[in-house]
Amino acid sequence: MTQTILFVEDDETDRLFLKLSLDETDLGLNASYCEDGLQALEYLKSNDAPDLIVTDLSMPGMDGLELTQTLKSDEVFSIIPVLMLSTSNSKIDVRRFYSKSGNAYIRKPESPEGYQRVLSEISRFWFEVAERGV
Repeated sequence: MTQTILFVEDDETDRLFLKLSLDETDLGLNASYCEDGLQALEYLKSNDAPDLIVTDLSMPGMDGLELTQTLKSDEVFSIIPVLMLSTSNSKIDVRRFYSKSGNAYIRKPESPEGYQRVLSEISRFWFEVAERGV
């Protein structure tokens, strides 16, 4: 069964790195992309729920913290793991994310190869190792 990921990322370059990295790693994942939290909520209303959501922290409209809080307070979406992929290494940002019931905070890599490594590890852990409630 193909696993699905929704990436919520406002930066065009980072979205490109994510797309290219998925192609290069051949993880067999079906990915969708939204540019901010509001667009992600609209996407979720009209599509099947993804198996995993990976969001950026700082975005216009609705940021990653607000999106996480909204998803985790919703009966339908609260079970979906939400990962933060951010350039911020601020302990305050990390704590704020986990206080919203986020599942994992990951620093953005600095190269396309780094994205491949991170996506491979995310896929391995969330789709092969972790027990999920769905």
